[in-house]
Amino acid sequence: MKVNDDLVGTVLGNYTLEKVIGHSQFSTIYLARQFHPGRLVAVKVVQAQAPRRDDFFLRFRREVTNIARLDHPHILPLLDYEEHDQLAYVVMPYIGSGSLEQLLKREGKLAPQQILAYLLQIASALDYAHSLHAIHGDLRPTNILINAEGRLLLTDFALAHLFESTADADMEAALYMSPEMVRGEPLTHYSDIYQLGILLFQMLSGHKPFKGESTYTLMRQHLQETLPSVAALTPDLPLTLDRVLQKATARYPSERYKSVGELAQAFAGAITMMDRPRQSLAHHLHFPISNGTSGEPGKSEFVVAPVSPQLVAASSRVPVQSVPVASNAAPRTADFGFSYTHEQVMPLPSTIARKPDLFRYFVLKCLPLFAMVGIGTLAVLHILGAFATSSIPPSEQARLAVSQYYDDLNQHNYRAAYALCSPDFQRHTSYERFLSSYQSLAHNDISFKQSIARSPSEVDVLLQLHTQEKAPQGTLIHYYRWDGLIDRQSDGSWKIEQITLSSAPSPDDI
Repeated sequence: MKVNDDLVGTVLGNYTLEKVIGHSQFSTIYLARQFHPGRLVAVKVVQAQAPRRDDFFLRFRREVTNIARLDHPHILPLLDYEEHDQLAYVVMPYIGSGSLEQLLKREGKLAPQQILAYLLQIASALDYAHSLHAIHGDLRPTNILINAEGRLLLTDFALAHLFESTADADMEAALYMSPEMVRGEPLTHYSDIYQLGILLFQMLSGHKPFKGESTYTLMRQHLQETLPSVAALTPDLPLTLDRVLQKATARYPSERYKSVGELAQAFAGAITMMDRPRQSLAHHLHFPISNGTSGEPGKSEFVVAPVSPQLVAASSRVPVQSVPVASNAAPRTADFGFSYTHEQVMPLPSTIARKPDLFRYFVLKCLPLFAMVGIGTLAVLHILGAFATSSIPPSEQARLAVSQYYDDLNQHNYRAAYALCSPDFQRHTSYERFLSSYQSLAHNDISFKQSIARSPSEVDVLLQLHTQEKAPQGTLIHYYRWDGLIDRQSDGSWKIEQITLSSAPSPDDI
């Protein structure tokens, strides 16, 4: 039900409602102009349902006061809230660049690495809110905004708590309800974990897991059915993702992940399976039973044998061994006990006798020697090329590596930037930690102060770093002294070995 559609032109306090820009379950969202300081804002008008509960506005004040104290880079802040003529409303910054729902309508489904980047932002916001006993309760794509810099912002915290009955839930809300929400039980952070599991399924597969013609059908599915296999619907996804989503959307809260951060860690570990060869069951090794056919001993042919349906069924029943993940350790993945075979062969007796071929015999005997000589020559050339003296001084090559590093960061090519860090650096800093540290920052005014070559393969680089960080209170500007060691690797490339950052009050102090 859409409410408050006739308020365009109405003045609520310090705000003039100009046009409707969206609807949520029990509210209407307006683009409004604030008289002072004369800016555009989003005003969400909430109207209590009939029959009106006497304590609705009391609960509204309590819930909104609770979420107004949330201060996080990935949570849309509340600017104001008030009651006016039997209506309640909240005021938020206007984000006109779109939402996750619009992105999914354009793209259908998202790449797992992009989903992980979004999940890390959502997990950071929800774990922070949960630590302050604030539950979202209405996680869905329309309530996840994307600002102009590509940063996610969660909105609509706690408003779902104002309406305790599920009888008036709309179809969109029913698609993301947790079982305990359907049963009318008090919400906990486990409900957010369940809803986030549904949302991850949608981002991975491009559609919602449950379908129905009524809210009752959808609610019954949440109560009685398990999530479909996302790996079966999207063959390029690893099977480990099914286990992650099944646990996140377990029927009972106690069977789900303990926190959103734990879910994000498990998701990150699961998608690392995509870098391994996928298990192929197209063919299987099958040894034939002799039927008494005589063949020439010592001769064999090879044929490909298709897998039998019984073997496919048996393989699908291989038990999965769970690998625990420590809360302060890097994500680990489970070993499913499969051997990664793409095509299996089996011997078949040959009935064809062949005459010896001297030329072929000579080529086959000498071919391994030729291959070894060629590989040895390439290896020598590679080593000589790696350590040959370059026409570009080491200090300049190191500076080029650092410049490329920050170019990649500013263009959001985080994988490429991470690849410019040395293997030792990567062993101490995981990609997920690296991503969470840099994705909310913009770097500019990077000025090299000095580059000192310790040796032909080690260069100390000192530079001035100026960063900008978007925060609820505005743009935060920081100045840093960046002191790094750049190493030349065995393949001749230059990579960042270590970085030391120290704050500087102004550029003059760097």
